[in-house]
Amino acid sequence: MIFISDIHHGLDSLDNLPRDKGPIVILGDLINWIDYRNGDGIAKDVFGEENVQELIELRKKHDFSKRKKMWEQLFSEDKKLKQQQIQDSIQRQYVEVFDKLKNFEVYLIPGNVDSIDILEETKTKNITNIDGQVLIHKKIKIGFAGGGVPTPINARGEITEEAFESKLQNLGDIDIICTHAPPYVDELITDVITNKKEQGWKVLKKFIEDIQPKFSIFGDVHQPKAYEWKIGSTQCINVGYFRSNSNYLELDSLKL
Repeated sequence: MIFISDIHHGLDSLDNLPRDKGPIVILGDLINWIDYRNGDGIAKDVFGEENVQELIELRKKHDFSKRKKMWEQLFSEDKKLKQQQIQDSIQRQYVEVFDKLKNFEVYLIPGNVDSIDILEETKTKNITNIDGQVLIHKKIKIGFAGGGVPTPINARGEITEEAFESKLQNLGDIDIICTHAPPYVDELITDVITNKKEQGWKVLKKFIEDIQPKFSIFGDVHQPKAYEWKIGSTQCINVGYFRSNSNYLELDSLKL
């Protein structure tokens, strides 16, 4: 079994997946809304490069208020047409990602950019949405709690703290907790490129402190200040920005 996160429609990276490591676990963000390195993605296709570059700068400044107003302005003209273009692009990206994964056994949870309805409509028979469930693999109990941390942007895959906490509480005693976003630890949520704090779950940090699973595995922050951190006896690991570097984490590499 291997863990990956933040595919963001990285089709070339998916070609690099090893075929002899067992099931693939995807920790969210399968589609590419905006690649903040170069602006590529669905938003650029629909709204144009100039607008996307401005949105990127506002995100770097964490100016959520201006960013939200800009999104509202961009949608104010031809709203129905733009919404349909976005829906079509999201569907196309899921279909293309799932086609690349057709020869693998896949488990996944949604991230903050994922559209759950379209994901469910397009996923193939080899793919299981395991959000909110426990998987026992080689006698190891792996719990899954997907969804993005709520922000003023209100992205498609964001959920409330209460909904996320409910998922955690239903998992019980587990060896590994898998989420999209990290626990709220400065070193894990700080992006070194923007030098800004991204999103993290405070309730996940509390869950880890209380339950002390052996590992916490996640993605979301693409260039974190720290890829690994300890919370008590729990080793926290960011599995990497798969679209950019094809990184994955092997279950067999963990000391369980």
